[in-house]
Amino acid sequence: MQMDHAVEMGPFEAGEGVEAVEFELALGASDIGETSFEDCVRRAADMIGGEFLFAMPADGSFEDASEIAAIHMGEAGEGHGRVFFAVLNAEGDAIRVADREEIGDRFHGFARAFVGVLSRIRDGMPSFGQMEPEGRA
Repeated sequence: MQMDHAVEMGPFEAGEGVEAVEFELALGASDIGETSFEDCVRRAADMIGGEFLFAMPADGSFEDASEIAAIHMGEAGEGHGRVFFAVLNAEGDAIRVADREEIGDRFHGFARAFVGVLSRIRDGMPSFGQMEPEGRA
């Protein structure tokens, strides 16, 4: 799989540089020619202890992007942890880690809201092992 060269540390928020590089390296472990973009991002998230949030077509708001995916690192809950984005280029043969500046407020806000919704759902659910079945199969 072809990865864009270096992740520039400047645009990432403080402390994100190392995690962004780890994410980029984990993305490089999958071959985009052999598996889907979403699967590559899911595997990378699993490798670094992150949580896959979503993958969706890019909307044309930034250059050289056909799909975008987000992962969450750190504590669940609003304002906790970090969100990282992977972008599949227009040709569909290279993935790069994009910084918040490239992604923009709309995608970043959507991802943060997604994390908040997942956290609220989890907070309101009993542990899986403690759930009682409802109905019959």
